Amino acid sequence: MHKFYDNPAERVAPPGARVPSRVQIGGVAIAPATVLAPMAGVTDTVFRRFIREMGGCGLIMTEFTSADGVMRRKDRKAQRYLHFYDDEHPISAQLFGSNPETLAEAARKVEGLGFDLVDLNLGCPAKKVVKCNGGSGLLRDLPLIERIFRAVRAAVKIPFTVKFRAGWNENELIYPQLARRCAFP
Repeated sequence: MHKFYDNPAERVAPPGARVPSRVQIGGVAIAPATVLAPMAGVTDTVFRRFIREMGGCGLIMTEFTSADGVMRRKDRKAQRYLHFYDDEHPISAQLFGSNPETLAEAARKVEGLGFDLVDLNLGCPAKKVVKCNGGSGLLRDLPLIERIFRAVRAAVKIPFTVKFRAGWNENELIYPQLARRCAFP
């Protein structure tokens, strides 16, 4: 049963809980076992490097980036989002989109740029993303998600992760089915 929290204090880890010193995702060691969430307009290279220097996160991520934008050679915003320095490793590029072939090609390009992981965003609820069937807009089409997972996994050798919501809304929770597709695409 999924629990929705009314009290923000219930969302924190129990007293005495500790973050593991490290976690392994494929061949990528993440130490400490924390991830800097991709935040639109925030997680640029300056912010990511600041967080890394503070020792705050074992894995940092780019802002979520349009797979279509990655494939357009003149998309300056996508190029800026995917710029990183050597001291940012391990680093993951987060992509969004809805076309399996475009996402696979964008993931291949991200791998070629030297990213350690590629992440698919199935969580963004922004209207401009959802109206293009990206982000959480995909949560209403599990067969398409499965085709995307298969295409991206076949396209890259680096680890492929997914950020997703429990469902489209409280009445359309799909996280168990989606988690199974993530684990065994």
